[in-house]
Amino acid sequence: MAQGFFVGFDDTDSPRGLCTTFLATEVIAEFSDFDLIGYPSLVRLNPNIPWKTRGNGAVSIRFGRGAGKPFWAGRLEDADVKGYPRSGKCDVELKSILERLDRVVLANSAQGEKATNPAVFVSLERPIGRLYKNAVRELVNPRDVLRVLHNGKGRKWLWRTHRGRRGIVGASAAAAWPGQRRTYEIIAYRERHRWGTPRNVRWESVLSMDRAFPSTFNNIDERNRHVVIAPHSPCPVLFGIRATAPGELAAAGSAIVTGERTDRVLVFSSNQGTDDHLQRLGVGKLRPYVSPVVRGTVTAAPSTARGGHVFFRLRDQTGELDCAAFEPTKEFRKTVRGLAAGDLVEASGGVHAPPFTLNLEKLRLVRAVPLQTLRKPPCPRCGGTMRSRGRNAGYRCARCRARAGPEAALRGTAPRQIEAGLYEVARCARRHLSRPVER
Repeated sequence: MAQGFFVGFDDTDSPRGLCTTFLATEVIAEFSDFDLIGYPSLVRLNPNIPWKTRGNGAVSIRFGRGAGKPFWAGRLEDADVKGYPRSGKCDVELKSILERLDRVVLANSAQGEKATNPAVFVSLERPIGRLYKNAVRELVNPRDVLRVLHNGKGRKWLWRTHRGRRGIVGASAAAAWPGQRRTYEIIAYRERHRWGTPRNVRWESVLSMDRAFPSTFNNIDERNRHVVIAPHSPCPVLFGIRATAPGELAAAGSAIVTGERTDRVLVFSSNQGTDDHLQRLGVGKLRPYVSPVVRGTVTAAPSTARGGHVFFRLRDQTGELDCAAFEPTKEFRKTVRGLAAGDLVEASGGVHAPPFTLNLEKLRLVRAVPLQTLRKPPCPRCGGTMRSRGRNAGYRCARCRARAGPEAALRGTAPRQIEAGLYEVARCARRHLSRPVER
């Protein structure tokens, strides 16, 4: 007898609709003959993958026979969902579980989408953590995942893929997520007849909720008038509120005014806001689609390109790299413009294909160099004001015509516009995985 089982699924939605987290509500309903163990897991994967849809999230759920004090984990229509902290032993027939999971996942996946490759995974134990670590940090070949699964000792898991094998990467990674660093999110879903219609999540209610519940984060961008908790796609999600602990989420969700009824509500544990996607790499070690933290020296003052994008070049012992604060990062660009040649920084973000440009998420100014200033000297003969004769050509007095060389300039230092510290992009531009500076 087993102490419950894990299910994982991924690659079920498309840019035109549906949502893998909504599918979690259908899966919980399907397996109502078992108890929910812990919260469902919403696991964000590598944010740089070019074929991802929206937040690149996969889902894993553990079921079993509930033991311990139950807790509120959501609501499906008019019935509360209860979770349990642990599972007792129960009979599990994995092949039957796989068939049931596969059926409900296919029924709620994007049909006829060639780019959508649904996959399901069931297991009596959590798979090795490497499956998660690779999927959140690297570009993973499905063949490598299948090789690990085929070589698993005891073969305590089964899986199935459709149209292609890409979905098995996320389905197995979600089940493998160890949850050592975690946050939580409550997601409210719309009634089906409202899918694809405009949302009306009231700005004032989100602002009030943000101030009333301190454990929540990334709710609203006041400066840029952007409600972060509400998506803009035709998916079933009405809003999602993230927090460092689950205790305030139910009340926070109830505080949001939307003008419509929520059909379902579910609380997830998640790797969102953990920076699990980041890894320290030198410029010479960069690979396509990774999210590096690069420590190096700014080689020249940043420049602003057409469209408001800001660029600077970074050098470490292994090479040089262009870094970019694109227009959607908003006020973060002002911070980047404050850099100077010689500053020591740690730049965090994502890269795609070579030649690499680091799309900045965070910037740590480790050490700022003094900014040297040059002022025109007074005339040594009459005390009048001297004027520059041109670059490196020295000075000439406007009154008595006396001359002085460039070395006569008065040297000093100017105050810096940026101080040592950690900076991040505007809330409206943050990735799901990025850990907020306030955390």
